[in-house]
Amino acid sequence: MIGSSIFSFVLIVVILLVVGLVIFFIVRFLRPMSRRSGDSTPAQQARELTRQTELTDYAAIGQEPPIAQFVTTFMLGDDLFDDSFSVDSPAGEFMGECGVGISESIGVGEPKKVSAFEVWLFDKNDIQTVTKVIMSAHAYNDVATFQRLESKGEPVLAERHKNVYLETAALQMVATISDMEYGDGALPAQSFFGRVTLELAIWPKTPAP
Repeated sequence: MIGSSIFSFVLIVVILLVVGLVIFFIVRFLRPMSRRSGDSTPAQQARELTRQTELTDYAAIGQEPPIAQFVTTFMLGDDLFDDSFSVDSPAGEFMGECGVGISESIGVGEPKKVSAFEVWLFDKNDIQTVTKVIMSAHAYNDVATFQRLESKGEPVLAERHKNVYLETAALQMVATISDMEYGDGALPAQSFFGRVTLELAIWPKTPAP
């Protein structure tokens, strides 16, 4: 009886060790492989597109280079998209902030079908943040949507390579729609975005010291 009990105990310990090793193997090796081989998240895809986007060389086209230049990308499925950047002078002095966020969506369910973005510029020397609303063609041409979003900022029709200008007391920003693509689905044509890449370039109104 004692020998049988010891054997049973040892067998249980061995089984538990084997199970533990299997679980460790799955967690340590198989799950990372699955993440590598599987599809990346919309936010990860957006970051990769941002990384691949070439910044405008303003000096090459005969213009003063901006003091700050950023790129941000939205991909359908990134329901929490909201990007912001600090604007500093060449000497490192904080001058303000800029960014892009979701302003409006259409339809119901997930993922969120984004039909408009807010592009904004904050100037520490100004009391008001300047905002413009980049809208899908459907949103822009829908009277009710246009009027509702107009209260958030000047409406702008989204078009590839279009420049959107924002100006505060001491800063100027050009938001360029570097690339864009509408999403497909049961909603009206050109009503929501599948992808949008924006380049934000900022200049001081007076030369930086």
